[in-house]
Amino acid sequence: MEASFTLIDFILFFFSFVLGFVFALFFLIFALAVLLKIFSRHEFLFDRDEYTVTKYYRFFRYFRIRMRTIGFGEVEEILLSNHHSGQALFSRGMKQKEWFSLDIKTTNEYIEIIKTEEDELQELYELYNEMEEMLDLYFSFRIEFLETETESE
Repeated sequence: MEASFTLIDFILFFFSFVLGFVFALFFLIFALAVLLKIFSRHEFLFDRDEYTVTKYYRFFRYFRIRMRTIGFGEVEEILLSNHHSGQALFSRGMKQKEWFSLDIKTTNEYIEIIKTEEDELQELYELYNEMEEMLDLYFSFRIEFLETETESE
């Protein structure tokens, strides 16, 4: 009996190698995304000497990348609101979810500083008050809560 490596064997070997490589690459990308989600965060630096707000993206407490820098003149106000509230998907369908956020309103867009649920509203309000005490000379501060629609069950 003679053993030979045919074209069909080569094609099967090649496609299984490519398929394994694709799955391994998918797993590595997924693992990297999970690690970045767990060990990364956004930081904001309000520099009162240079009159700038700098947004950083910090990885693993050691690496920090500057995402953008805006001047105090571009900031219209600091807004505490529930504008991000709305429908969210739960196990039994769509339900109303209450979110509270602290945003920087610029001339062009909103930059989200933090977004929390209702059980952390007190901590968010304390952060808002601290920012207002330290930065009220430079920015206007506003609180705006919209009425939410509640379903009767």
